[in-house]
Amino acid sequence: MRPATHRIRLPRRLLRPPNAHYPEPPCPRQFSHKPPRLLLITNRSTPRPQLPFLYPTGQYLSNGQIFRLFSISANHKKFIKETARQTVKYTVLIWIVTTCFSLASFGILSERQERAFPSPHEWSLITRIRFRRGKWWQVPENNEDEGFPNWARVYSELQSAMNRLENPTKDGAGLVEQEEGGLMVPGVGKAGYDLTAKSEEWRQGYYEVLLGMARAAERLEGWVTDKWRRNVWAPEFVASPTNPRPKATLPGMPPVPEEDQRVPAAEAPETFYLKIITSKGFTTNQRLTAALGYADWLAFRKLPDSAEEMYRWALDIAISGLPIPDPSTTINRTSGVLSSTAPKEHITPNLVYAATNLATFHAEQGNIIAALPILISLLRARLTADPAPPPPPAEEPDSSLTGTLLSLLNEPDYPPLPPTGDEPLLRREEDRCEEAALKSYIGEILFATAGSSPSQRQQGLSWVRDAVSTAKIAQSLAPIANDDERRKKCEQCEEVGLESWGKIMTYLAAEAHEKRDAAKSRSLHGLMWKLWGTQKLDEDVQNLEGEEEGVTMRLNKLRGKMLKEEYEDMDRKYARTFVF
Repeated sequence: MRPATHRIRLPRRLLRPPNAHYPEPPCPRQFSHKPPRLLLITNRSTPRPQLPFLYPTGQYLSNGQIFRLFSISANHKKFIKETARQTVKYTVLIWIVTTCFSLASFGILSERQERAFPSPHEWSLITRIRFRRGKWWQVPENNEDEGFPNWARVYSELQSAMNRLENPTKDGAGLVEQEEGGLMVPGVGKAGYDLTAKSEEWRQGYYEVLLGMARAAERLEGWVTDKWRRNVWAPEFVASPTNPRPKATLPGMPPVPEEDQRVPAAEAPETFYLKIITSKGFTTNQRLTAALGYADWLAFRKLPDSAEEMYRWALDIAISGLPIPDPSTTINRTSGVLSSTAPKEHITPNLVYAATNLATFHAEQGNIIAALPILISLLRARLTADPAPPPPPAEEPDSSLTGTLLSLLNEPDYPPLPPTGDEPLLRREEDRCEEAALKSYIGEILFATAGSSPSQRQQGLSWVRDAVSTAKIAQSLAPIANDDERRKKCEQCEEVGLESWGKIMTYLAAEAHEKRDAAKSRSLHGLMWKLWGTQKLDEDVQNLEGEEEGVTMRLNKLRGKMLKEEYEDMDRKYARTFVF
């Protein structure tokens, strides 16, 4: 019997090599000179070869690798050269096209401005551009941001033109100061120059510059600017004795400069008005217009005494243009009334213009006793003046292609100079509106001073009715109907006449109402009217109210027409890019 065998029991532990300790996974053998912390080891438990191409960095690139990195192939070089060539080509082409377009736009705009606001040809280009820009900015529709003329910009442009015109080294060659050292006007400074050496076109342009600056200075009174003249501030933003609590400046607007850094935005208007009046070489009409403009400015400033003195100075300027040594046979210097026996050739447009403004000033001041005789003498002078000869037919422009091209290439001629105003007064069809205005003024004064005189009231009402009829008929005349500006002026004359007529009828109707109500009352006066009957009083009230209603309807219809035309005109103007 075989002996029983026993199974060998192995020890219950893992077979491990002797002296093997595994506190951490074994560190793999490195195949590079990199430190272990920079090797890309994804799993330390599964060692894998670590090679340099697995972790490329510029720090250890060789020169050959760097050269290959920045090397450009032949096709790439060709592409870069072609792209650079095309970029330069189209950049230069776009710049040339843009420059040509800008120059063409500037030339077209300058040409249109020159045709709208002609400047003397003898002026330099810069002076003419400044002058045209100053005129152009006075059109409200050309100021898109504001919607009204930017008078600060107008003043700046015209000031540049004036400085060049008065500079002997530029456009002022030949200007001579009156008397040695210049004539001084108290409170204003140096007077005007002696312009007799200059041409009439030069003097006309210089006159327009000064007159434009005077009108801009009127709007800029009280405005301030800094010494760089980059911004202007209105009086309500500037602290002053008359404005101790100024308004805060608008958002985006710089603050008002300190008092020591402020300068007036414009000189006083009288500086430019008196420069025109005292200059030697201007026509009588130019000096008269400046004097009346200054007088209107003084009247606006509530200085009636100074304004009246200026109006009389303007009348003296008009009288100085008469061809007779003794003007007393033509006009009374003290009252301003034109003589009824004055020869027709001695009644000049300047004389009528100055006397009309003086009479209007008297009426505004309430001195109707002095205004009425002047107005009547003016109307008599206009009605008895010789009729003007028909104007010569206007030359039709050449509408052919050649004529159009030549007109665009040639510089336009300077327009004819306006008359001096010293020629005899002629009765023109386009002046009928002036006659209507005089009739309306006379009728209003007669009715206002009638008191309880029914005959004078009726006379004043007749004058006003005649004024409305004259203004209505004048609108149908060809010289007025074909000119929008004159037609609108006649419509305004008709509106003023209808308004005066309506007020008179309202007053008469109210008075008739009171008279009828008093007649129907139970007083003693009413009993007497009951004996005579009140039927006539009722008819008078009905007739006056009917006439008042008719006048009101005509006035409303006329105002509606004028308002519609104004809106249409504004739409046409603002629909265009530039308005001239």
